[in-house]
Amino acid sequence: MKLTTKEEILTLLKGATFLASGGGGPFFLAKNIIEYYVDGPSSFNGINIIDSDNLKADEWTCISANMAEPSKGSDLTPRQIVEPTINAFVNMEELMENIISKRDAKYKDFKKFTSLVPVEVGAINVATPLMVALKENLPVIDGDPSGRSVPTLELTTFATTQPVMPNMAASIKKDQFTVLSLEDYQSLNTAYAKLINTGLIGTDTGLCLSPMQIQEVNNGSLVKGTLNDAYKIGKIMEEDISSLEKIEKIKTTLLSSQSPRKTKHICTGKVIDYYTQSVNDNDLGYLKIQTEDKRIFTILIQNENIIGQYSDETEVYITGPDSICYLSVKNGPLEKEYDIIDNVVIEMKFQQGEELNLHVLAVEATTTILDNETLMNNWKNSYQTSNYFGTYNSKLWDNV
Repeated sequence: MKLTTKEEILTLLKGATFLASGGGGPFFLAKNIIEYYVDGPSSFNGINIIDSDNLKADEWTCISANMAEPSKGSDLTPRQIVEPTINAFVNMEELMENIISKRDAKYKDFKKFTSLVPVEVGAINVATPLMVALKENLPVIDGDPSGRSVPTLELTTFATTQPVMPNMAASIKKDQFTVLSLEDYQSLNTAYAKLINTGLIGTDTGLCLSPMQIQEVNNGSLVKGTLNDAYKIGKIMEEDISSLEKIEKIKTTLLSSQSPRKTKHICTGKVIDYYTQSVNDNDLGYLKIQTEDKRIFTILIQNENIIGQYSDETEVYITGPDSICYLSVKNGPLEKEYDIIDNVVIEMKFQQGEELNLHVLAVEATTTILDNETLMNNWKNSYQTSNYFGTYNSKLWDNV
């Protein structure tokens, strides 16, 4: 797949916002980024989205990411978001070429990166690697190590398959960067979050992680085809059909994708309460939806949607890494940027007193995620941060 117009990128980002499970940054902010870099200072010759199977054995890729405190991210400008991500990539390449490849035999054949990989599916962490790819004239691999947006780095497959070192975090100034030597990605995530809070590498930071070759990319490190999935879902959002018809098409798309997963319509309802607070570098809180049949469905938020439960049931209904996704109840094409719903949009509309009705969908995690024992144990730690001390619940999918 090749993205040849600004409109095609925005279509992909609409679907990425859906797949992000409430987090990953708002579509309206990603849209600002694309309009600035594609219509503004940069020329646009298209961006190739490639299958990892097409990489050659001697080619190198890496994880490209952006990190900021979610509650403050919407106030950032496109340059504040993208330039640190570009700088992290450039600095990592220089570090690899000039130092790491000479000191570590694993990387002795490194010359240049020939592609990059998004750290997750979400509006911002798809938009930023696309803009790095635009600047560096590189393709983006069609896949990511989480299949959704995640609150911390250790909830990605590459955190269980790739070494922590080398890593790179950079600010909007190219000469402000850091490399941290730590034991695991949980420590790395915490360290970078604290550096962001102090402002030492900017309030918004670009990350470049996990240099790897083709055998490592394809060895359980990717949920494949997620960018194609996002593009197809974005196209469905733009169709002149009812929202219920869109849901059925999304179900078919994800079930037949490169990384197949089931989809279930949980409920339709009105947002009646929304609350988050910043705790230890996470936006923690909840969203309450009154369904059409007068039940209350509560979603626990940890940057992204983590747990979903009906108030009249004792057992949780859905747990991450399965995704809790939103779709506007509006029929017809979703063209307005605030019709593409995530937690940021919900919070804005709720605080303004605007009535917000939406469909809530569950998307099953892929086997790449569910079969990774270390990763699933990491999810248990994330549950406890959101004050759920149970285990992953797969019963939702028994009759789907």
